Amino acid sequence: MNKVNVYGSFTQALLFSGALPVPKYLLENYIELGISSQEFILILHILSDADKNVYPTVKELAKRMGIPEKEIENSLARLLECEFLAIEKHWDSLNNRWFSAYNLIGLINELAEHWAIESFKRFEIELVQKKNGDKEAEKDALSPSHPQLSSLIKTYEKELGRPLTGMECEFIGRWLTADFSQELIVEALRRGVGAGIRNFRYLDSILREWEKKNLRTLTEIEAEDAFFQERHEKKTRSASKKKTVSSKYDNFDL
Repeated sequence: MNKVNVYGSFTQALLFSGALPVPKYLLENYIELGISSQEFILILHILSDADKNVYPTVKELAKRMGIPEKEIENSLARLLECEFLAIEKHWDSLNNRWFSAYNLIGLINELAEHWAIESFKRFEIELVQKKNGDKEAEKDALSPSHPQLSSLIKTYEKELGRPLTGMECEFIGRWLTADFSQELIVEALRRGVGAGIRNFRYLDSILREWEKKNLRTLTEIEAEDAFFQERHEKKTRSASKKKTVSSKYDNFDL
């Protein structure tokens, strides 16, 4: 087969092997959502065979991506924790059995929220530009005027080592509106970074959990942590004591 025929055969195989459409908005914004490049490729592989295989195994995904299964497990765990991905159970009436399937509604909702915030900001900028009649209005519209908000944005950017996105600034603004103190907002960041998770949805869940428990100060949170730790250690000691007593009489014959 000559070179021309090889090229022609390859082109035909490439065109008819199937294509996976990737939304441009997802491609342009997945980094801002806190999704790593490896996690993004993993999502694409889950989507690629969604019409045939709704729940590819870790082994299958690892083979496709050429990386260890452990890395696939870690990436899946993070996507599930951040609620970008979910696992659902469905009933197959034809085969009379339950089966699992991946669901990406969480990712779609996050993208929709990101798009809505960006659209609202663009709308605000256009209004300011129209009112003031100069290009400086855009910069002014994006500058946080609230002193606490400005301070927190600087703290977060310093800790994360990068500028915050508009959506992330919006999160901080909502926390302040919900009457979370600066010290709690900073503490949530500290705990998220300590856990290796910098996604703002995770930080929001930390603050909402404190709110649910009516913990409003750092002192109250530290007291709650100490109580939890003491209770955990007490259970551990109790379990260890029961095990010791049990083993003491294991070989006792009546």
